[in-house]
Amino acid sequence: MTDLPARDRTIVIEMPLGTDMNVLLTCVGRRRYLVEYFKAELNGGGMVFGVDNQHSAPAASICDAFVVVPDIYAENYIDVLVDVCRTNRISVLLSLNDLELPLIAEHAHRFREVGTVPVVSPAEVIHLCADKFLTAQFAESVGISTPRSYATLKSAEDAIEAGDIDFPLVVKPRWGSASFGIFFVENRDELRFAHAYCERIWKQSKFTRMGQPDALVLIQEMISGQEYGLDVFNDLEARPVGVAVRKKLSMRAGETDRAVTVDSDPFSDMAGRISRGLRHIGNVDCDVIVRDGRQYLLEMNPRFGGGYPFTHIAGANLIRVLLNCMRGTHQGEQIRYQAGLEFAKCDFLASVEPPAGQR
Repeated sequence: MTDLPARDRTIVIEMPLGTDMNVLLTCVGRRRYLVEYFKAELNGGGMVFGVDNQHSAPAASICDAFVVVPDIYAENYIDVLVDVCRTNRISVLLSLNDLELPLIAEHAHRFREVGTVPVVSPAEVIHLCADKFLTAQFAESVGISTPRSYATLKSAEDAIEAGDIDFPLVVKPRWGSASFGIFFVENRDELRFAHAYCERIWKQSKFTRMGQPDALVLIQEMISGQEYGLDVFNDLEARPVGVAVRKKLSMRAGETDRAVTVDSDPFSDMAGRISRGLRHIGNVDCDVIVRDGRQYLLEMNPRFGGGYPFTHIAGANLIRVLLNCMRGTHQGEQIRYQAGLEFAKCDFLASVEPPAGQR
């Protein structure tokens, strides 16, 4: 794993006190809680806009303003987003979709030209996080434990022959999210079947735009232990700010469903290595397993993830940190929150208003 290349830093807009700050959340979907958190922090000093390609997005009704936009892969998608930002004097843009992040990073300069700061990491960071094999290589390069990982069936079978790994193993797409296409295998026949089937379903999925046509499947050592979620936050100049940690108690559809906040001190070394090595912008949501006291990094998502509400409610208000970074008023305050608080998600029925002309 080579070092990430040097790059320009994100532009920081130091806004005069009292200036309204409008926020745009793209692919807002079901993330009602993020809309609520931003509205609470703005406290009338700006509006929260949401966009999605479906008018029925559950978070739409709680946004101060909501716009239906084309699919993210439509030719005019970025043009429409830039126009939304220009028209509504958007100060800060956050993407909540793994598939969209590369597009926002590629066109970040267009948003800056209209006065909008896209809180997005550079393209090479997003690519590294999306590619689980590169994520494993990155972990090793910064001294973090990670499951042994193999990008081809042959290399995994050679490792089995050499006694480097043994069953059970994990088979999953190199590019994907929300537990898509994950298999647990107990022998070589299952390994070969899962490898072929995983490749087949990946080629039929929406994730094909994220990856490369060869070496689509990743085979990993299975690490069993307690799972944790880490929110590792950097400021807009990629400097480490801090970390918040939750212990996962149950999962649903690839997201944390129930969790309890825990002390971040045992994870501070890992978080620091990620912050300094990755040099990401804003939040990165990390999946970690602890086995026999050893911490293993599994995956990284360079955005606010589905587990963020657990630590936010406990006091780790990264939305406030982000907005203070935008205002230029963040003074390096530590991220503090209460450990030992247990929360569970629940379903919420949102009213869906049909668009004008279809009532």
